[in-house]
Amino acid sequence: MKGQVSTELLVVVALVLLIFIPLLVMVYVKANEADQQIGAYQAELTVTRLASLANSVGSLGTNTSVTTDVYIPPNTVSFMTEPAGIGSEIVLTLSTPQGNTDTTDIVQYPMKSYGSIPGQIVPGGYIKVRISSYLGPDGNAEIEIDRG
Repeated sequence: MKGQVSTELLVVVALVLLIFIPLLVMVYVKANEADQQIGAYQAELTVTRLASLANSVGSLGTNTSVTTDVYIPPNTVSFMTEPAGIGSEIVLTLSTPQGNTDTTDIVQYPMKSYGSIPGQIVPGGYIKVRISSYLGPDGNAEIEIDRG
């Protein structure tokens, strides 16, 4: 009698584990996918916010400055500015399971200098960024983005 109850209990426990272990694996995979998607949305928000503020500062004229806080996603590889036509673009590169992906937005004004945003970037945290407008050598506004 005792052997039969123990065997039935083992069978019930095995069936429960057979159901829950794949469910736990699926939840873990979906959680990682959600984290990646949230990181992509945060990167897009950061780049769009900086580009919008840079365009606003550039249109307000020279010697204008604004400071803002932006969130850098935890899987950030690089955060830089690059030339793009007569303007420039802000590029935030994220590391994803599919490889590195760039999130970019266009700024209508050229940058004073291109490359990485100066200062140490700590992925997974907020940084203070100052966006300033200066009079360029051609008489037009130039934007500078640096740590505030």
